[in-house]
Amino acid sequence: MGLTGFIVAAALSWSFWDHHDAFALRSGLIGVFASYIGLFAISASWWRDHRRNDRLKRYQFLFCLVASLIGVFWSAVIMFGLRDANLIQTSTLYALAVGLMSAPAFSGPALYAFALWIPITIGSFLAIMIDAATPPIPSLIGLLSYAFLTFTSILSVNASTIDRELKRIEAERQNALIGLLLRDFQEGTSDFLWEADADLDLVRPSARFAEAAFTTEAALDGTSIIRFLTDHRARCVNQTNDGVIATLIDHVGRRQPFHEQRVELSFGTEIRCWSMTGKPILGADGQFIGYRGVGSDVTAIRQAERQIDHIARHDNLTGLANRMSFDAALASLCATPGDGAALLCIDLDHFKSVNDRFGHQTGDALLVAAVQRILGCVREHDRPFRLGGDEFGIILPTTDQATAELIAARIVHHLAQPFRIDQVNLTIGACVGIAMVTANDQNPADVHHAADLALYRAKAEGRGTHRAFAAQAETEARQTRDIKFALNNDLDLGAFYLEYQPIVALATGHATSVEALVRWDHPQYGVLRPDLFIPEAEHSGAIIPIGRHVLAIACDFAATLPDEVSVAINLSAVQVHDAGLIETIANNLARNALAPGRIVFELTETAILNITPETVATLDGIKALGCRLSLDDFGSGFSSIATLYYVQFDRLKIDRTLIHDAMGDCRRRAILRNITHLAREIGMRVTGEGVESEQMKTALTDLGFDHGQGSLFSPALRDAALHDWLNYRTQALPDDTAA
Repeated sequence: MGLTGFIVAAALSWSFWDHHDAFALRSGLIGVFASYIGLFAISASWWRDHRRNDRLKRYQFLFCLVASLIGVFWSAVIMFGLRDANLIQTSTLYALAVGLMSAPAFSGPALYAFALWIPITIGSFLAIMIDAATPPIPSLIGLLSYAFLTFTSILSVNASTIDRELKRIEAERQNALIGLLLRDFQEGTSDFLWEADADLDLVRPSARFAEAAFTTEAALDGTSIIRFLTDHRARCVNQTNDGVIATLIDHVGRRQPFHEQRVELSFGTEIRCWSMTGKPILGADGQFIGYRGVGSDVTAIRQAERQIDHIARHDNLTGLANRMSFDAALASLCATPGDGAALLCIDLDHFKSVNDRFGHQTGDALLVAAVQRILGCVREHDRPFRLGGDEFGIILPTTDQATAELIAARIVHHLAQPFRIDQVNLTIGACVGIAMVTANDQNPADVHHAADLALYRAKAEGRGTHRAFAAQAETEARQTRDIKFALNNDLDLGAFYLEYQPIVALATGHATSVEALVRWDHPQYGVLRPDLFIPEAEHSGAIIPIGRHVLAIACDFAATLPDEVSVAINLSAVQVHDAGLIETIANNLARNALAPGRIVFELTETAILNITPETVATLDGIKALGCRLSLDDFGSGFSSIATLYYVQFDRLKIDRTLIHDAMGDCRRRAILRNITHLAREIGMRVTGEGVESEQMKTALTDLGFDHGQGSLFSPALRDAALHDWLNYRTQALPDDTAA
């Protein structure tokens, strides 16, 4: 602006040199020149002053003062120049006035622009009015309109300039911040930035990138990113890394973005794991111009992940793979067993007693020693696992049953040898179950269950041995599982019914009692004997509702029998401890109007093995109702005299095993004779079980037995069949009084 003002002022000086007001005009031009010189001086001072931001107010005042002086002196030039000016000079001054009014719109901030614009505009109006005898209205209107235009232009241009400048400042601030963050990012982390051009060659590689690649920036610059990945690809055993790098190269080749692709790269002897992220960059015309992305050396993270995975899949104590690894390996084996494979399930014998006696530290040491022996018994490619506690599994690939049994026998033999732990000799032993995997897509759970069944059979047959899975064992085990499930989850009391086996007086042959025997008509397995479900019913507590159901049916049936025939009902150990037993018995007697003496409750020795005051109180309560008690299966258990000592029984039933064994042995017959004599002395009637022949009946009579029960007289019968048998028995025998 100053240079333009100098040129215009010089031209006017030459044009108006001979003007009649030359002195005044020249003075105005000198003021213009001086003002521009002052503008130059202040501007130079501004640029040289390092503290100009601190002195901003002073510089604002000086700049605005100089602008005002420029406007005043130019107004003087216009006013004095228009007086007695010729036509060309007048046109020049009008053009100058218009130009000077326009200049502030482009000269700087609004404060400075108005400092220049105001005196020039006022001077221009005064010059037009002074130059004419009468005010030139059209000229004043035109000048006023132009003044309004320049006024609004100053505001508009100033606003646009300020907005543009603020955006530039913000952009510079953002660029500085991003640069700072990028420097911190690369200097403070293991991450680095990378960039490739349209030819996929690396450009401007950062120092951090070069450091991570164990090379220099110059060596990386211009290298193809695809060649870089190919040349440094690490050779992995599982070849997973090759697939990842191939996928990454495919993404780059297709100009597709990729995110956190983990690749393993080799740099000399170093194997590093990188995480690569990249995004294709498109130009304004939509053409591909390169890639930009970030890489990160995640070797430490990968190693930590592998260590965590190892810990998750291996037993911390023994170092063997754990149950999670076992499940995955067994599933894989069952999918493709090849020419045949096997699963061994191992359970240590008596390990719990070692833990209980010597503590868990010794137990842990014993487990580690046992694992070492197991590892010494298997082949190199066999896979052992610790399934939990003292249970182990071994997957034997490519094997037949003979080899599997040989390895199992070797394990049993070695684990049976004494262990020396903490100066103590420990002997445990082991059982092994074997299940073969011979077909594709076998269910892993079924294979494991088969090995477990074989293991259970080895335990049941004396421990310290091995057994292979047999289909019959699977059938029995499945039946046992189904029975347990039904007793615990889907108990249908309507499926239980009673059969009755007569008990006959040996002297007369008349039936004096019938024993109620519970049967379960299972919807899948048909009629089940009590020994197949009573133990589980006792264990689960289902014996309580079953026992109440049996008691109700037996009492209902007893009411249909002759008065001289009683009904014997079995009570289990769990029922004896049922707090509501006495009340249940009393309610059923009252409901059927039964004489209490017609109900006999039979208890085995094991049911009252541990005689407690509570047990005695329950049995005394049954006796108080008027019912009778019978001690069942005497001789099959401990045959404790304490049982007879503390509980007043009415009947004693001798187990069939003792009777059969005594038939040909005089000593045993003498024992039975003394038992019957003792029973008679304490007021008990004696019944012999398992009477199958007339010879046995005669022998029992000679030994002092009162009653007999067995197939010689009758098998167990249902309700109607028993009534028919009783009627036939009554008609066939003499009408003697029943014993």
